[in-house]
Formats: sequence, C-alpha cells, structure tokens
Amino acid sequence: MQKNKSLSLIIGIILITSIIVLVAFANVFAPYDPIEQVPENRLMSFSSKHIFGTDQYGRDIFSRVLFGGRTTLTTSLSALILTVILGLFLGMVSGYYGGLIDALLMRIVDVMMAFPFMVLALIVTSLFGISFLNLLITVVVIGWVPFARLTRSIVIDAKENTNVQASEILGAKSWRIMIEELLPQVISPVMVMATFELGKLMLSISALSFFGLGAKPPSPEWGSMLSDGKTFFFQAPYIIVGPTLAIILSVLSLNLIGEGLRDLMDPYEIPKLEDCPKRRLLG
Repeated sequence: MQKNKSLSLIIGIILITSIIVLVAFANVFAPYDPIEQVPENRLMSFSSKHIFGTDQYGRDIFSRVLFGGRTTLTTSLSALILTVILGLFLGMVSGYYGGLIDALLMRIVDVMMAFPFMVLALIVTSLFGISFLNLLITVVVIGWVPFARLTRSIVIDAKENTNVQASEILGAKSWRIMIEELLPQVISPVMVMATFELGKLMLSISALSFFGLGAKPPSPEWGSMLSDGKTFFFQAPYIIVGPTLAIILSVLSLNLIGEGLRDLMDPYEIPKLEDCPKRRLLG
C-alpha cells in the first residue's frame, strides 16, 4: 500500500518536473520560433523536423506548445498562490471569530458557488477587456472559495484544542494564535487541495483561452491553440495533439501528486491486520 502511494507521488513529480523544465527552457528545447509564419510548411503532419506537425500558418506546434506552456503554467500558478492566500485568510477569520463575520463570509461563499464561472468570465472581459490581468482576476474571484471552506472547517475544530484555549487565557493576540496554533494544522490539507485545484485552474484557464478570453494571438497558449486547431480538425486532426497532450499530462501529474500526498498525510488510515505487531507475534 505504501509503495503504491509513493509510486503515484513519484510519477506525478517526475511528470510535472519534466514539463516545467521543458517549458522553462523553451528557448533551448524549441527547434523553431513559435510565432514566425512559414506558409510553405502549412499543415504538415508529424515528422522528424516537426514532432507535432505544423499549424495553418506553418508554425511548429511543438515549439508553440513549449512557449505556450509558459502562459498557461504562469497564469495557473499565479492564480493558485492568490487563491490560497485569500482563501486561507478569509477561512481562518471566518472560522476563528464566528458570529456575524462567519455568517457574512459564508453567504458570500454560497453566492460565489452558485455563480456560473463562464458567466463571470464573460462579464469581467466585457467590462475590462481581454488581458492577462483580467483573466487572473476572473479565476481568483471564484478560486478562493474551496480553500476558504476547507480552512474554516478545520479552524472551527482546531480552536477547541487545549493549546489554543490556553493561549487565549494567557492573553495571546488573535493573529498570533491563528499563525502559530491554527495555521500549522491547516497547511497539510490545504497543500493537498492545492495540487488538485492547480489542475482545475489549468483547465479553467485553457477553457477561457479556448473561447478567446485569454492570451491574444499570435502569442501561443494551450487553450488558444486548441481553438485555432478546431477549424482544421477534419483536415488535419494532428493539429490539436500537442496542446491536448500537454494539458492532459499536466493535469494528470498534479492529480497523481495530490493523490499521493493525500494518502501519505491521511492520519486515519487503518493498517492491515497482518501488519499489526501483535498479529505477527501470535502467528
């Protein structure tokens, strides 16, 4: 059982590390300029010169996948950091203080959960235009909700512990109690959730780019590359293989890491009967 947990975690780490290295050093690994158009190479299939073929403008898809990963991964990671910080802060405040603050924040959470994500994205982009910042704001506005709910539920249970109550009796300030006593208990489950949510954020950002709400052409991005390729899908189906494979492998690796971390950090796992020392002694 332990080997299976470690295996999924190791595979996930190897996959995401490989993707990050390829994307971070795209200038080294990409054989062609991702933006330069070469009309004579239009819609070429897989070959030794073009691993994923070329698009309708003759641009090398493999090079565009590598450079496009910078936009997707950077936006996703930036959104994750902001959502985690915001969710942790609001969840801890809501769970620790309770009362009117808790009721107000939870009603906001209910509203955000009921609000369709794509509708919000359309509203933001129609009001402020299409840009990296607006895309980031759209994702963060919704993304903090699950972190806030998880943090709140943990804090409500943890604040009943004797060490927290002792700190309150001794006159410790609220912010100090939250940082020193409550935050360490929240970090592990939030870390597990963050790996799953990062994959969801990547899918959300790719979906927004697919509908034209993300990176502006000719800048490559995985979602926008899929959008460009759908017109030529029946003529050249291989045109979407590169970005599709990049999205699938990235999300899969993050889910494997999340599964491995969740199993390793599970304090309630019951050992098998044959693994118990007393069972071994009794034969």
